Amino acid sequence: MSETAIIHWLSHNGVEVHPSIQISRSPSGEQIINNIPASTTLLNIPASAIITATNSSLLERIPSLAEKSQWTILILIIMYEASKPDSQWRSYFDSMPTEFDTLMYWSQDELKELEGSAVLNKIGKEEAEAMYLEEIKTFVDANGDVFGGVDVSLEAFHKAGSWIMAFSSDFEKPGHTRDEDAMDDDDDDEYDSLDTDKVLVPFGNLIQIDCNLANCEFLPSEGSVSLVSTRDISTGTALYSDPGPVPRSDLLRRVGRYPQSSTQHDVIEIDSTLLISVAGKNLSDSTRDSRIERLVEEELLEDSYDIEADGGISSEILIVIQAFSVDDETFRSYATEEKFPKAKKDARTRDVILEVIQKRREGFATSREEDIAILGNSGEALGRRNRMAVEVRLGEKEILRKMEEVVRSWADTTENQSRSAKRQKR
Repeated sequence: MSETAIIHWLSHNGVEVHPSIQISRSPSGEQIINNIPASTTLLNIPASAIITATNSSLLERIPSLAEKSQWTILILIIMYEASKPDSQWRSYFDSMPTEFDTLMYWSQDELKELEGSAVLNKIGKEEAEAMYLEEIKTFVDANGDVFGGVDVSLEAFHKAGSWIMAFSSDFEKPGHTRDEDAMDDDDDDEYDSLDTDKVLVPFGNLIQIDCNLANCEFLPSEGSVSLVSTRDISTGTALYSDPGPVPRSDLLRRVGRYPQSSTQHDVIEIDSTLLISVAGKNLSDSTRDSRIERLVEEELLEDSYDIEADGGISSEILIVIQAFSVDDETFRSYATEEKFPKAKKDARTRDVILEVIQKRREGFATSREEDIAILGNSGEALGRRNRMAVEVRLGEKEILRKMEEVVRSWADTTENQSRSAKRQKR
């Protein structure tokens, strides 16, 4: 796909391009050739040029498609349009990658390098292929006259899904506002399907991602989507968008790459079953189960908890530990008085978390020190996927190290507070 063809497509589809933007498919992406101030419209793309459920002729040919989920609709539209030589988005599809480093495409040996990271439980390859068989293939078979000549293979399905994962955006529908008070946390997916459109903005794939270098963002309106500078951009600078507060592990799963600036958003997940098994190890199975039921009823127990890059421990984790550490009489008093323990940073909580940290470390096949040595001694010789796996798992181990520092500092704080209290009494 030549840069000339991209420029022709933009012009043909009514896209307004700022004269200071140089379209490029080089590693540097789209670049600024003259200084541009903040809040400048760099591109203005008509709504008709965006890939949405309503813009493809497929919806006209099969009206029942509108009854499907946005994911299903967008995948079918991409498979349909990408197979048409005369598709409105032919030039856009030709600019898209056909090889991927997303975890969906990693071999078992490559995935083994991520052992210990919770991201392995989020790849969803089996679920995706079940969707293909149960939804996509069933719908295609029922509308064979429309999908004649269309590549509806499992490979084409994965490619379409990979493009959506890496390059789609969720834009709020005009006139819709989210009523946060009227929805439960479990309603997010349902609400998103009502309030937002999942879309592909042509050639958004040419913009690089970086948390620190981000200088532009897409802003939707009822009639168009604009790419707007978020700060002054100097000559020779590439365009970057912000991938958001997303851990490197999740960017690897969704996009197949990440900027090192996303290290600041890394997390390590602590499963609630691990917390409970350590905090409640002296409890019987039936007692643990009854306490779990009680905490679930009170919406105090999550499936897992994210520890962020600073290693801080949330009050929710402290409450769970207290709930499974106390004796039966104390826990019954909580239930009777309809209250739960406070988030305490005492010695018992500290010891539980230190044991949790140790067990979480044991889930990795290598140590933090070994990973540092791998990147330092043979980093250049590592393949791209192997290197990213080592960086991701090392990032999670760094959070465990900081988490341990935070927890051990509690002992000093508690001791100082105790001494201060004694002095005040005297």
